[in-house]
Amino acid sequence: MDVNTGGDFAGGPAHVVVELTAAEAASGATKAVAAPPDGQPAMIYFPPGATDGVMLNVDLPWVDPATGTASTRTVPVLIRVLPAGAFPGYGPPPGPGFPPGGPPPGFAAPARSRFSARTRILAVAVGMVLLSGILLAPRVFGASDTETTSGPTTTSTTTAALPTEQAAAAAPPLDPVAFQASLDAADKELAAGVNALRAATTPRAVAGAADALAEKVRTQESTLSALTAPAAASAAHGDLVAALSTLADELSSVSGAADDRSVCTGGSATAALGRTDAATGLRTAIAALAASDPAAKYRFGSFVPAVTKDQIRRKPNATYLTRVTGGSGQLKIDNGDAVDTVVKLVKVGSKKPTVAVYIRGNKKVTTGRIKDGTYQVFLASGVDWDGKRFTRECAFSKFDDSLKFTTTSRQYTIWELSLKEVLGGNASSSDVDPDEFPG
Repeated sequence: MDVNTGGDFAGGPAHVVVELTAAEAASGATKAVAAPPDGQPAMIYFPPGATDGVMLNVDLPWVDPATGTASTRTVPVLIRVLPAGAFPGYGPPPGPGFPPGGPPPGFAAPARSRFSARTRILAVAVGMVLLSGILLAPRVFGASDTETTSGPTTTSTTTAALPTEQAAAAAPPLDPVAFQASLDAADKELAAGVNALRAATTPRAVAGAADALAEKVRTQESTLSALTAPAAASAAHGDLVAALSTLADELSSVSGAADDRSVCTGGSATAALGRTDAATGLRTAIAALAASDPAAKYRFGSFVPAVTKDQIRRKPNATYLTRVTGGSGQLKIDNGDAVDTVVKLVKVGSKKPTVAVYIRGNKKVTTGRIKDGTYQVFLASGVDWDGKRFTRECAFSKFDDSLKFTTTSRQYTIWELSLKEVLGGNASSSDVDPDEFPG
């Protein structure tokens, strides 16, 4: 159910081609268009009975960008009713307005516009083609000055009797079943976005998933705002749309929290989102929608995260997460910081740790039986260990100098590391990209 928008060219005006499926033409449909010449968004409602080939010249409100003068602009709207089974697509609109042989070189349909909750709703009655000519709904269009019929396209010059945006008529209300179906579709899309956020395992992935979810929320907000809800649910529907807008804004804060690593995984980000005022407001709006019609009991919001407290999960001190033995080397580690840390020994040239040990804050560990070789030391610290990584307040670093372990018949290597920064220390460290941190 796409809308193709034509462009200006020498020899003909810009126009909009609206493609309807056979079912939409029979039952009526509301279509989003980007009205030329500036792509101003508008919603046009086509009542049941749309006929293929009818072109309507509709006067839409328009503001001249150069002068700021409010006026109207005539937009020719060509209706194309697709045969059963055909799938609407994008491309240059056929029919009148193009020179013989098709559109001029370089023609391209503009990109789809994202319409906000303030998108105009315009009621347009579709002409019914009769043997004697065209019958137009008199309450919507004024009398036609000219009528011409040639080939497959019927053209009628009309003027919409809707001079202001405030006077625009809304599409007819959906019945409860159709309204619930629209809610279900939006809920499914948003649930997929929340699941993607929950599955993120690094701060960068969390930020990207939060931004993608915000975009999904805005899309569904726009889709739902274009609906005319059943009368009993009208007020609650408006509150729901407003609550979705607030949630989309809140997700930018979640993305920012991932960027500064106060949240580090999708689990912590989702939990944080569930505790926000935006989520609370959305739950309130959902409850009001469900109560608006006791018979319909509208359902929505399966995607909204539950309210949960932050967890603080920790491993016992000196717990090995990974360990390969076979040597005599030792590593003594003093975690003088208050934060829990995982220390990983990674052999130079490898991406997997030979040893990974969990050290609680202000604790010490001695790990032995380290195989000979040269190792880099990687550190991951933070709060709440989920079994694989810290979920909040995470930091990733490595010692700049490597450690070499050597064993002979008479001696072996022992290294001592202090994880607390001290004045005059002889070991420097550098930050590591979380996405590059060894697993």
